[in-house]
Amino acid sequence: MKEIRLNLEKDLSLDEAEKIAKEIASREGNAILLSFFDPKTDCKYPDVDCCGERGWEVYALNRGGNLRVVVNRYEFIFRVD
Repeated sequence: MKEIRLNLEKDLSLDEAEKIAKEIASREGNAILLSFFDPKTDCKYPDVDCCGERGWEVYALNRGGNLRVVVNRYEFIFRVD
C-alpha cells in the first residue's frame, strides 16, 4: 500500500484533516475514502473491532484500499483507481 504522510505545525480537526487527505488522494486518481482513524480519541470508521486487530484498517484493505494518507495524527485509507 502506498503511504503519504503530511505533518502540519498546527492542530487540525478531523474534518479539516479529511479535507486535506481527500485533496491529496484525488491527485493520485479516482479516490474513494474507505476508512479513517484518530488514535487520540479512538474515533474510527467503520467502528468495528475484531480479534484485537485494527478493524477499520482490515475493512479498508478487504475493499481494495491501496493508499494510506496520514495527516498529523489522523489516518485515512482510500481505494484509488
